[in-house]
Amino acid sequence: MLRLFLVRHGETDWNQQMRFQGQTDVALNARGIEQAEAIAHRLHNQPIQAIYSSDLRRSLQTAQIIARYHNLYPIPDADLRELCYGVWEGMSRDEILASEWAELFEKYLQDSLRYRPPGAEYPEQILERSRRVLQRIRHEHRAGTVCIVGHGGSLRALVCVALSAPLETFRHIRLDNASLSAIECRDDWTWVSLINDTCHLTQERVQPVI
Repeated sequence: MLRLFLVRHGETDWNQQMRFQGQTDVALNARGIEQAEAIAHRLHNQPIQAIYSSDLRRSLQTAQIIARYHNLYPIPDADLRELCYGVWEGMSRDEILASEWAELFEKYLQDSLRYRPPGAEYPEQILERSRRVLQRIRHEHRAGTVCIVGHGGSLRALVCVALSAPLETFRHIRLDNASLSAIECRDDWTWVSLINDTCHLTQERVQPVI
């Protein structure tokens, strides 16, 4: 069996400010580094064989902190990047509502699969990217434990691929910063065994990975 740990990157200033990040290369902030350290400690005793990461800085920084506990180097993969949000990248909700894209943004809030900002990717594209990632990793690692560090969008897409879920499911998955999810793969079957676990970021007792 192959176990995949999915880790969303730690917080950035743009996360804190509720700005669209997309593929803009924003670094972790101080809290994000603390979150990355917390998830790294959570996983320090797991037999992780490889760590794959989006090549954007906030994910690579998170992956590098995890990798230190395992004497590994993250393998960057552009297919794990966040969805591109085109002209909205760097903008907050209030800024968009005060711009020429206010009407489009209202439609986006109702149906983000159909209505996208100019220059943006569509969720079908990130689903295809995530499908390629999963295929490559399953080809390279038939069994064992692999960590994948990415973004809310790319990891939600991976969950959809693992579940063979319709695209609409993408809108109904929440993954917080530095959260832990898990996918297990056996032969031609995959299932999600953990999703959006953040107990390592609180004072709660850290739960074992099942």
